[in-house]
Formats: sequence, structure tokens, C-alpha cells
Amino acid sequence: MSEVNKNQRDFWSGKGGDIWVERQNAMDTMLSPLGEAALNKLDFSNQENVLDIGCGCGNTTFNIAKKIAPHGKVTGLDISEPMLKKAKESAEEKSLTNVFFNCVDIQTDNLGEEVYTAAYSRFGVMFFEDSVVAFRNINKSLIPGASLSFVCWQSPTVNPWQSLFVQEVKKFIDLPSPPPRSPGPFAFMESEYVSSILEESDFQNIKIEGHEAEVNMFSGRSLSDSVKDYISINPVVSEMLKDSPEEQKTEIINSAIDAFSPYYSEKGLMFPSATWLVTAIK
Repeated sequence: MSEVNKNQRDFWSGKGGDIWVERQNAMDTMLSPLGEAALNKLDFSNQENVLDIGCGCGNTTFNIAKKIAPHGKVTGLDISEPMLKKAKESAEEKSLTNVFFNCVDIQTDNLGEEVYTAAYSRFGVMFFEDSVVAFRNINKSLIPGASLSFVCWQSPTVNPWQSLFVQEVKKFIDLPSPPPRSPGPFAFMESEYVSSILEESDFQNIKIEGHEAEVNMFSGRSLSDSVKDYISINPVVSEMLKDSPEEQKTEIINSAIDAFSPYYSEKGLMFPSATWLVTAIK
């Protein structure tokens, strides 16, 4: 198996993917409104064969399937085996016949040539080791004139659910900053960088729009459990703490609980968020 994107494959097909499956409903509660904002950028009247990139447990794929039924079909692709297993089980339970799932690496695997009429992603495109190669692969899989729409995070400074935690970690660990634009949730925080990737990947009519909204994290969970879940589902945070002794991890968790407490209510953690809504045409 290729070593490209190995760290991402190991995380999303390991403990990280398992936690996402366990917390699927909570994660969809948090991310669905943001994903829907990007989905609304696509005109589904002529979309008959849609690609869902980084589909996870399939919620986004099912939403697309409803929009293009009964004649259109949608294929969800992801690198996470446990999440795709959950997606396939859910599709069977829903008796959906226009939904397909495949475990592939968007950067390295063959997606076909001029197959899809549109491509979409909800936070699934920021984890490639070589984003240009990945988006060229996506471009190749689209028919001429096909549309692309995705949502990605802006800077941690305007997403306190990330910046607050990093701030607490730095109280205990001499934490080096990750290399700029390295794979992770905030790899695409610079709109100019995103635009350059799409231009190099031969996309046209690129538009990047800022979007702000409140997000509900880990609905129904206690504050303590919410912080622990947050650590488990975030590959960057998991990497920060992987070599920390258990006693130190406990101190960090307790410190993060204090930092997150002003954002906690009976609904769960409620944070402001800032994302980019990105669209382009092949």
C-alpha cells in the first residue's frame, strides 16, 4: 500500500474513524448546517452523477441522493474504512438504490475520467499531502462544465473551538507550530492558497465566500465528555498529545474544560465558526 497520506489513513481508519462513527449524530448536528451552505451552491437540476468527497458516515451523500432522486446517483468516497462501513449499513437501512460508497484515496487512486457531473465536499479536502495532485484527479473525473463546491475552515483565530484548545495545550507542552498548509482541518485557511490550488488544477470561475455561523458541538454530552470527544476526533489535536503522559493529558483536559466552560449550555458546546464556501467549474 502506498505511503502517501499514510498518517491520514491510519487516523481515519483507526481510533479517529471509530470515534467519528460513535459520535456520528453529534458531528452531523455540528457540521450539517455548514455543509448545507456549500451544497446550496450547486444546481442539482442537471446533476445526474455526483461525487461526494470525504463522505464519512454518509450523511452528506444521503442528502445529495434525495436532491437528485429518482434519476440521479451519488458516489461517496472516503479513506476511512469504519466510517464507510457505517455509511453502507445506513444506505441499506434506508433502502437507497442510487447511493454508492468506495474506500479510496482521492489523491492517489483512479477516480475515472469524465464520469461525474458535480463534486462536493463537507470538510473532506484539507488532508491531502499534495492538494494539487488530488484536485487534478478530481478535475479529471468530472465532465466538462461540471461544478465543484466545498466548505473548509478559515483560520483557528476565528474558530475558537480550535484556538482555545491549542492555547491550553501550550501551557503544558512546548508545542511547535505545524508546517504552514500541512494536512489538517486548517490547511485551507488562506483563501489565496485555496484559489491557487484550484487554478493549478485547471478549475475555472473560482469563487470563495466567507461564511460565519454558530456550531453546536457534541449535543447531549457533558462538558467533560465533550472535551474528550473533541480530542479524539481531531487528528491535529491527537498528534499534539500522542507522546504526553497520562497525568499531563489529564491536566490538559481539565484546563480545556475550564476554557470551554463559557461556551457550554444545555445544548452542548456552542461556538462561533468561520468557513470558506468554495465553488468552481471544470
